[in-house]
Amino acid sequence: MRRNPCKVLAWCLGTFITMALLSCGGGENTSDSDVEKRRKVPVEYPQVIDAQTAYNYPGEIKAWKETSLSFRVDGPLVDIAKKPGERVFQEELLMQLDPRDYRDRIRILEAELDGALARANKASQDFARAKQLFAKNVIAKADYDLARSNAASQNASVKNIQAQLSVAQHQLKDTSLRAPYDGIVTAQLVENHEMIRAGQIVMRMHDISTLEINTNIPENDIGHLLLQKGSKAVLTVPSLSGRLFTAALKEWSTEADKTTRTYKVTFSLPAPQDRSLLPGMTAEITLRNLKARKPVMTVPLDAVTADSEGNSIIWIYDEKSGMVGSKTIATAEMHDDSRIIVNGGLDGNELIITGGVHFLVEGMQVEPLKPSTVDTLNPEHRKGQESTL
Repeated sequence: MRRNPCKVLAWCLGTFITMALLSCGGGENTSDSDVEKRRKVPVEYPQVIDAQTAYNYPGEIKAWKETSLSFRVDGPLVDIAKKPGERVFQEELLMQLDPRDYRDRIRILEAELDGALARANKASQDFARAKQLFAKNVIAKADYDLARSNAASQNASVKNIQAQLSVAQHQLKDTSLRAPYDGIVTAQLVENHEMIRAGQIVMRMHDISTLEINTNIPENDIGHLLLQKGSKAVLTVPSLSGRLFTAALKEWSTEADKTTRTYKVTFSLPAPQDRSLLPGMTAEITLRNLKARKPVMTVPLDAVTADSEGNSIIWIYDEKSGMVGSKTIATAEMHDDSRIIVNGGLDGNELIITGGVHFLVEGMQVEPLKPSTVDTLNPEHRKGQESTL
């Protein structure tokens, strides 16, 4: 049976097209499988950061004067004139010890002083006569020297008793514990009629007319701050949301703590009229008094690794080829806890890999993680941000 040539040609052409379509479809499935096998890595562009960004540090509010008070002498406590929470003024009585023994001691020394003065007066008169007689060669040199020595001894005895009397008078005065400055009593540590020892802390007080805030600044930040006495900072308190206070730099340490590697910095401010700030409250200090610096380029610390020679490198993702390659960079100090400043090796348009860098090799095919997020970080989108720096 003879076949129609036109039908044969149509059948052959249809078979060819079907096989071609199947072949193309199989190729696409293979490509998708290869993509799924690629390592997914997080990527981002280097960030240009304004070095004048404010620095925030936690701190604690305290009174500018805090004092633990004690007596300088021993004795039984007979009066507590002020209680915790009461306001006191300088030299106002706080506590009183029994003064009787110290008064009696003063009376004894005053009597001894009267006798010593009498003996010293007689010895001075005897020496005056001996001096006249010795000048006329009536008495021997030995008698003259004895009269002079006795007068000097009696005068020394007078001075000794006078010194003891002065000490006794000071001790009598010290039986009264008085406020060293205007302030508020914060604690009473003994009860009335107790026997008090010298140096035993019996009361605490403070002055909150001025407040201080202590904070610790890391060594990576201290070099960026322009530390000048009186420099202003903004103080915020979590318990007083929405309120801002202005504090002034009072003092700072020039030696880092050996354990924390931080520097202690103290700010002060007048207490607000409503007494809303109290010692013990936590606060946050915001510093803007920084040394002049140009904007800096930073990358995540996790993006930086080292090559076999110890040079700092990062891995760059090529969007066209999908491959990665290493690039040597020059790093500086840390910008914060998670980013490091790059001084050279980058122009800011590289797409850097920020995680899993220890598993990468040259020319490795990878897939960027969350490409939609990467697009928003493209330099074209960041031009407006950089122009404000």
